[in-house]
Amino acid sequence: MNLERSNPMKNQWLAAGLPLLIVAIAAGVLWRESEAPAPTTIDLPCPTPATGCTARIGQHAITVGLAGQIKTLKLLQVWVRAPGADQVRASFAMVGMDMGFNLYTLRQDKDGVFRAQATLPACVSGPRDWIMTVDIDQATRLVVPFATEL
Repeated sequence: MNLERSNPMKNQWLAAGLPLLIVAIAAGVLWRESEAPAPTTIDLPCPTPATGCTARIGQHAITVGLAGQIKTLKLLQVWVRAPGADQVRASFAMVGMDMGFNLYTLRQDKDGVFRAQATLPACVSGPRDWIMTVDIDQATRLVVPFATEL
């Protein structure tokens, strides 16, 4: 009969080595993410977001728009036509003010248009100037200034 005895030295190495392995893996993941290239940023003025605004990126035309009442505290729809895209996200900021965290992940519909419902937060000081940032596949960033309706 072969009875294996616990090796205290082996257990010490395992106890010390496992946390170091976890730290090494986490550091590798963070290093790899920090090496990702910054997205190409394109300013896209959009005086009429209800009809949409288009930017050309390589061979693709990307159109961004808002549907519904473009007012604070009102439900509106963000839509993006981005042929070939896998992931589209949008966030909103007021010019010169921190309006808190508001990131929306757009989902592709049967027509290939990415959409999400969003609400612009209210601001007590009353400014109407906003910036919508649209990130496409973490490679392209559209910066879209617009104004809300009164």
